[in-house]
Amino acid sequence: MTHKQKAYKKELVKQLHISQRYQGYYKEEEEAYRALLERHFGERSSKELNISQLLALVKYFNYDIPDLPIIKDRSKEVTAAQISLIFGLWSAYAEDVSDKALRAFVKRITGKTYLHVDKLSKADATMVIVALKNTLKER
Repeated sequence: MTHKQKAYKKELVKQLHISQRYQGYYKEEEEAYRALLERHFGERSSKELNISQLLALVKYFNYDIPDLPIIKDRSKEVTAAQISLIFGLWSAYAEDVSDKALRAFVKRITGKTYLHVDKLSKADATMVIVALKNTLKER
């Protein structure tokens, strides 16, 4: 992100926090605000949103658009190739290849509990892949 884009994003976050809807309701209802962000954008903080997401949110909070669209950033989601690689490495590494054992391994590596491997974030999937590759190298 360029310097101008960072400055523009910072300005949008400021506009968001002085908007009519934020000041009138969400400033006092932080949990409702975080739930709204998570439901529509997959994030719990406005600082994590990209510029197009912030633009939509500012328009909604200033009553310029009637409904807030769902604009999730898919670049942070695990890919099918990562899931396939995790399962392949897991079957080569583990004595117990059950989903429960894999989820326990994922929790040990990432510190997060996931019900399904396909719900991992891209960063967590990368951590799991690196850990599995490293443990297979050590054998």
